[in-house]
Amino acid sequence: MNKTILCIIIYSVVSYYAVFPQQKGVIAVSASVNANQSALTLDGNSSTSWMLTAENVKDDHFLMFSLQTPSDVKGLVIESVGITNRELRDLIDIFVTYDPMNFGDAVKYTVGGENNMFTINFLPKYGAYVKISFKGGIVNKSISINEIDIVYDEKKRVQREMKEQPWRDPQLPVDKRVELLLNAMTPEDKMELLREGWGIPGIPHLGIPFLNKVEAIHGYSYGSGATIFPQSIAMGATWNKELVEKVAMIIGDETVSAHTLQAWSPVLDVAQDARWGRCEETYGEDPVLVSQIGGAWIKGYQSKGLLTTPKHFGMHGAPLGGRDSHDIGLSEREAREIHLVPFRHVVKNYDCQSIMIAYSDYLGVPIAKSEELLHGILREEWGFNGYIVSDCGALGNLTSRKHYTAKDFVEAANQALAAGIATNCGDTYNNKDVIEAAKKGELNMENLDNVCRSLLRVIFRNGLFEHNPSKPLDWDQTYPGWNSPEHRDVAREAARQAVVLLENKNNILPLSKSINTIAVIGPGADDLQPGDYTQQLQPGQLKSVLTGIKAAVGPNTKVLYEKGCEFFSQERYEIDKVLAVTGKSDVVVMVLGDCSNSENMQGMVKTSGENHDLATLVLQGYQQKMLEEVCKTGKPVILVLQAGRPYNLSYAAEHCEAILVNWLPGQEGGYATADVLFGDYNPAGRLPMTFPRHVGQLPLYYNFKTSGRRYEYSDMEFYPLYPFGYGLSYTQFSYADLKTEVLSDGSVIVKVKVSNTGERKGDEVVQLYITDMYATVKTRVMELKDFERITLASRETKEVIFKLSPYDLSLLNDKMDRVVEPGEFKIMVGGKSPSYKAADRIKDSVGFQHTSEGLNGIIEYPLSYSADFDIEYTGMEENLVNHNKNVFVTVKNKGNLTDTGKIYLYMNDNRSDEVHHFELDPGQETKINFEIDKNTEIQNLTFVTKYKKLTIDY
Repeated sequence: MNKTILCIIIYSVVSYYAVFPQQKGVIAVSASVNANQSALTLDGNSSTSWMLTAENVKDDHFLMFSLQTPSDVKGLVIESVGITNRELRDLIDIFVTYDPMNFGDAVKYTVGGENNMFTINFLPKYGAYVKISFKGGIVNKSISINEIDIVYDEKKRVQREMKEQPWRDPQLPVDKRVELLLNAMTPEDKMELLREGWGIPGIPHLGIPFLNKVEAIHGYSYGSGATIFPQSIAMGATWNKELVEKVAMIIGDETVSAHTLQAWSPVLDVAQDARWGRCEETYGEDPVLVSQIGGAWIKGYQSKGLLTTPKHFGMHGAPLGGRDSHDIGLSEREAREIHLVPFRHVVKNYDCQSIMIAYSDYLGVPIAKSEELLHGILREEWGFNGYIVSDCGALGNLTSRKHYTAKDFVEAANQALAAGIATNCGDTYNNKDVIEAAKKGELNMENLDNVCRSLLRVIFRNGLFEHNPSKPLDWDQTYPGWNSPEHRDVAREAARQAVVLLENKNNILPLSKSINTIAVIGPGADDLQPGDYTQQLQPGQLKSVLTGIKAAVGPNTKVLYEKGCEFFSQERYEIDKVLAVTGKSDVVVMVLGDCSNSENMQGMVKTSGENHDLATLVLQGYQQKMLEEVCKTGKPVILVLQAGRPYNLSYAAEHCEAILVNWLPGQEGGYATADVLFGDYNPAGRLPMTFPRHVGQLPLYYNFKTSGRRYEYSDMEFYPLYPFGYGLSYTQFSYADLKTEVLSDGSVIVKVKVSNTGERKGDEVVQLYITDMYATVKTRVMELKDFERITLASRETKEVIFKLSPYDLSLLNDKMDRVVEPGEFKIMVGGKSPSYKAADRIKDSVGFQHTSEGLNGIIEYPLSYSADFDIEYTGMEENLVNHNKNVFVTVKNKGNLTDTGKIYLYMNDNRSDEVHHFELDPGQETKINFEIDKNTEIQNLTFVTKYKKLTIDY
């Protein structure tokens, strides 16, 4: 265990402060001699000790422990070498006191135990300090005190805490407990609550628990030894909600084993630019795919009683030029159609208790200070009732460091507090000037109290004052259940399901296991890349593609290996060795792509991950050149792209016999890749992102809107190399009997039969797309609405049924109202995204060209849907707490579709600064409160929504 030790000399006594386990309940230990050893009595290690030498025992000495919280102490457990039960009884006096300057009388105690382990019992005594005095001259030999545990009277502690700290009473309502605690907190306490330190640091003297957190997008990423699953982009490529939920449950189990409560995961960014290094952390480019896969992860992880923190809210996935957090200036329409969709989905369906903001902006305002996004949309529209976490440094970025909206950290803190940000990862709420400003009342204390409330509600609501699973992480321990055989099996299955087969010319795959010679070449061949946010690796934990191939082939097959070059650096290029093994082989497997690994790895240059964006999408370093040289030999080349993003594979598509993408496949990725190469598993992954022909096409995503001119470039066609949703199989599928039905409630039932017409068992990812042909605004040429991964035996047929709600068919019209407009919709179901002709009348061309790809249908949707918000004034009352008047109005949706809105207050014909958002389902209503200064003379109040107003005269 790493310890931070501070030495403070007071009256010739040295106190040592250490990071002790909370269950020890001690914040400092002092000793009269050999003080540098005193902390060892609390380190949990029996082989270390505080020593009294034979010379020391001639005089009086002591150990003194400062308790985290004053408590009722009723005993000690002492592990000591070199002393008997009787000698210990004669040797020590024990004092428990609240005043370290006046210890009073020693307690009367009994000693039990033998063989170096002694139990000391006495009547409970309340105090903040425990002192053990060692009387000189009692023994004449050296003594070692190895471990000391202080035993507390839990019953008395609880009774005392209930009386002195009434917020600890679990029988009280949550809001009552929050207010009791908030009233007891000093400004310094409140700022300490908001400081991030591997989670919520806790405030011991108030009983506020320490809450541990972890990054967990593809496994428990702290310490060493947990199971490493495929990176998020690979999980998106599985298109398998049930599998993702299962993976998240296992990550949850390993989180529980490590005594951790919360994951700053998953990433729900919709990735729209392959240059962006953080593509690997996402589930892809489509909001429905990200919503469904991300929701499955949250469902699985939270089923273990844990908290999730989806991130990065909200427009993080479309940076300008692919450069991380370089804002492109997205409109509200684009935000609501694409980037906010996954966050809305998980907040409304999975009761997430916290959420992390992005570094980017919303409508020109940095999200770290956006009240519109963080309060109006997140809390008022979606009903989020948790607390908001800042990404690391995002609050400090409000200063001249980045955004220039705040002149100093105090102003940045006030802006963030106004937006409702609680936990601050970074350097603002813990800034000494900010803390001093809080003490002086220079921060907005109402905003400070509100963000503290948001965090305290979560802690109380989840019973964490009473049952806190968090313990400080032992970074050197492999916890029980980590990386078990069962968990490794799931990691391998996830990696197999993620593999996307892009090319398979002449059915070269699967390979025979008895092939004579295979050359395995490339920097990734024997250096599997697991992705960013990976823990410190255990020796041999990552199973490379080379390892997998060697394990898969028969005993007579020769496997030749050459690295050839580095991922990025141009220091090594051993093309002669590469060509030599190529010449000896029957087939070449080249493993090329990204370098993205644990931050604990030294001496590597990453090409993917956080802050590792690319200007080009050509394979980095000498990788592209080496691929071309090997292909020129005429030997059949199979490219394994081990990457966290799409690459330009135009050359490979023309010259390689097969291409498969195994992404950043987790620790079992080598075995999983070999399973696919040699036919032990039939690939069925589908692309979660579009693969371009050239970086100049970016941003390039499948669900684009119609162009006002042409689509192609003068020097390049428009079409991608491989479209979203695409992937091959070792078997074949066909679609038949597409049927649609519009029900009376406006929903649409879509049925289709899918058959495996080949000779192998295989999975098909059945994807449902729609095209809204004519609308009052431009709509996307196609949109994914649902999907299902199914398994079919050879010659087996299954019927797949989807149901579209009116909301699924809705759009934001020219007034930004959500509506369903009657008219023609294309309904397309297939194994990839539909094709199209990039020219005039593009929507007419959208569809599948053959039943092996999918089927097309058309419905004439006859119904109209929209919201209709009604306003009702429900009264005014005086608030005796804040000395204001509360004015209440009820908004009800009398329409037939869910939508959002805003309501404004005009008082005496002057508009109030206060505005409220709402989102209401049909028939739903909400009560909204406006605050008015009690001294204001009111002549009239007018409540205004987009289309209605209500005036009340006084």
